[in-house]
Amino acid sequence: MNFKLLINASVAITATLAGTASHAEETPTWATGNPVEIYGCNFKDGVNGYEQSQKFAASWNQWADEQGAFGSYVAQLMWAEFSDAEYPSNFTWLGYWDNYADAGKDMDIRASNGSSMYAEANKFLEQCAHSEWGAWEILAGGDWTNGSHITEFSDCFYKEGKDDSDLLVANIAYAEELAKRGMNGAAMGSVQLWPRAGAATGVQNALSFKWVRGYPNFAAYTAFTHALWNEGLGSAWGNLYGDIVSCDSSRVYHSEVIRSP
Repeated sequence: MNFKLLINASVAITATLAGTASHAEETPTWATGNPVEIYGCNFKDGVNGYEQSQKFAASWNQWADEQGAFGSYVAQLMWAEFSDAEYPSNFTWLGYWDNYADAGKDMDIRASNGSSMYAEANKFLEQCAHSEWGAWEILAGGDWTNGSHITEFSDCFYKEGKDDSDLLVANIAYAEELAKRGMNGAAMGSVQLWPRAGAATGVQNALSFKWVRGYPNFAAYTAFTHALWNEGLGSAWGNLYGDIVSCDSSRVYHSEVIRSP
């Protein structure tokens, strides 16, 4: 991702894609980027992973409150519902802030005072990866993002000769398509994540970005799928994005929100 085009917002904030250009005749530009972090770990043998995750989340929340940290942070534990096992992490933690100043402050507190939390995590987790992403929103999700919901991830790759400028034009048209169909933040949210640090190694096969959709429940997820397959939304997506990107099969998670502002 070209840093000069870095992106708007995470799932919970309200800036819209169409607002990236102040006048229709101007070339649209990417708006302000905001930080997302993802931990992916495996459970140690013999551990009741879900139970230990709940205990850790409770102790982490208490620690964050005591430190006066992570006040603007949203954190969710993600439990796989649909997956092809190519993403085998047992424990997935996704967290995001609404600005980089808070993220830097909280990261410094965690680095200086977080040894007890790392020790707690090491009791039941192993083989952890920690990655940072920038997030830009296509459709803002509603208040349901602060409670447990459904999250769908897909990895996307630019086709030869295509780049951020092509994607931005398609994104704006796609947001307009969703609006025409009456799809709004009450039923779903959509955000794209670009790797900043800690993503999969290598250059040749590295993903371009992650496409993330959120839904308040499975009824909303299946309603979107119906529109995608039976009401022409998939064809519209293909017309807009087919020459720009290819995306792999989705992974779908129960997202259990464990902290929100």
